[in-house]
Amino acid sequence: MRRSTAIVTALLIGLALPVPAAQAAARPPIQPLPADLEVIRASEATALYGSPGIKPIEQRKTSLITMGDSEISGEGVGNYVPGTHQDGNWCDRSYDQAVFRTGIPSDTQYNLACSGGQPVHLIEGSGQRQWNELNQGDYLAIKARNTHVKLIWIVVGANGEGTIQFGPVATDCAVKRVFFQGPCYGTYTDQWAIRTDGSRQQVEQVLASVKQTMTRAGYLATDYELALMSYPSPGSPDVEDNPNFPGWYGGGCLIYLHDAAFARNKAVPMFETALRRAAQNQSVRYLDASRLFHGHEVCTDSTSVRGLFIEVGIWDENAARQSFHPNYRGHGMFAQCMTAFFTSGLSTASCVDPASTGQGVLYPGLMEFKQLRNAGTGGCADGEGYNSRNATKQVSWTCHGGRNQGFWYDSTRQSVHSELSHDRCLDVRGGSISANTEVIIYDCHGGNNQKWVFAGNQIKPATNSGLCLAFDSPSSGAPRLRLQTCGTSTRQQWSFESRNFANPVGYGYNDFIGSRVY
Repeated sequence: MRRSTAIVTALLIGLALPVPAAQAAARPPIQPLPADLEVIRASEATALYGSPGIKPIEQRKTSLITMGDSEISGEGVGNYVPGTHQDGNWCDRSYDQAVFRTGIPSDTQYNLACSGGQPVHLIEGSGQRQWNELNQGDYLAIKARNTHVKLIWIVVGANGEGTIQFGPVATDCAVKRVFFQGPCYGTYTDQWAIRTDGSRQQVEQVLASVKQTMTRAGYLATDYELALMSYPSPGSPDVEDNPNFPGWYGGGCLIYLHDAAFARNKAVPMFETALRRAAQNQSVRYLDASRLFHGHEVCTDSTSVRGLFIEVGIWDENAARQSFHPNYRGHGMFAQCMTAFFTSGLSTASCVDPASTGQGVLYPGLMEFKQLRNAGTGGCADGEGYNSRNATKQVSWTCHGGRNQGFWYDSTRQSVHSELSHDRCLDVRGGSISANTEVIIYDCHGGNNQKWVFAGNQIKPATNSGLCLAFDSPSSGAPRLRLQTCGTSTRQQWSFESRNFANPVGYGYNDFIGSRVY
């Protein structure tokens, strides 16, 4: 009889038919909580349902949960939950935070994240509390028994001993700029790999613990989604491209451009790589949002980040804590990205704003930025001076795998994006799609002068198939990108290829060239 049952089950699986409920995997038993947590759980259950018992998961209200630190708590947004923005509790949870603004159907939403949250604060039973609150992992254990948790959205790894320690680093860099003490990046650049790997290790522990918490609460892995999201870059060395630049003090963009370049070109990408590996090692869904705020950083013309902000009336170390965090618009972009990611079913995805519209757009997988190698010069298209400012020349240079030689092609929008900033696209200068016009990088806007078609080994403007992207032949200086009438010249022939370099993140060159010091 057992053999017959096994054969029938195998046939059903092979035919992709549902296995009868009696043969489906049974949920693990719900483990009892410590007495103090059980009192809280029973009280919350009574408020939800009128009775303290634990309902079967199918009969519970559904919920979405965010966990982590200030990046996701809502710090910097304002409209804080009473009691979370005052002495004794600086979790800075906002009613305008992303989890309350998704399009994911749910009965209730819980923002458990707390400013300053460290990985250990997300581990159930660790005994590590913040302010006057429970550990976030303990909170999760309670919510998981009282509701059917559909999504656990985690943003963590920036705080705590042995991590990148974003808070102290950002404070150091801002103080140095305010008092004209010189850039801070030299203090951190050589130790950044160690710091990011420390974050990776601790985030892996968090993800393993959260999965264990859900198992102890009686969940199968298929009952909920666990997603780790990376941190977007808050600053840019291109702030002066803003036609309405508010000024270094007026806009709160008090950070040296060298330091902003370090953050965007090295610190954030290396941190993203570490978080990605943590998610992969724990088989957790991963959303890369590291490029989401490109073009929307502090002091840009459409910012999604709050600049340096000193709160009037708070004269202590908490006065500036809201600085350099996502604002209301930033959390709206987070919500767009997570909504699309949740419904996509993808295990890994990236979210960016491809045409500077302020809207997060989801792309499957991780973006591979490739190099454009020219057959005629043997060199690669290279952002001159490692710069991403508007109108930066694209020249022929020895291929070296640096980020100023990385490009990503959006086949839907036909735009070619620079790896330095996703908000910079190959652009026919002045919009004149005609022979001999220079091709530069400029704010991505989706116009015809930023649309390209790959045709064999040639690259052509989408609106004029008779013109080709090519390197010119100057009498002096490096060849520059231009449009030319299509022909047989090898300078019109390109290989859009993966980069082969020893360092997979693409560093080892001066990441800060082209950024002036202020």
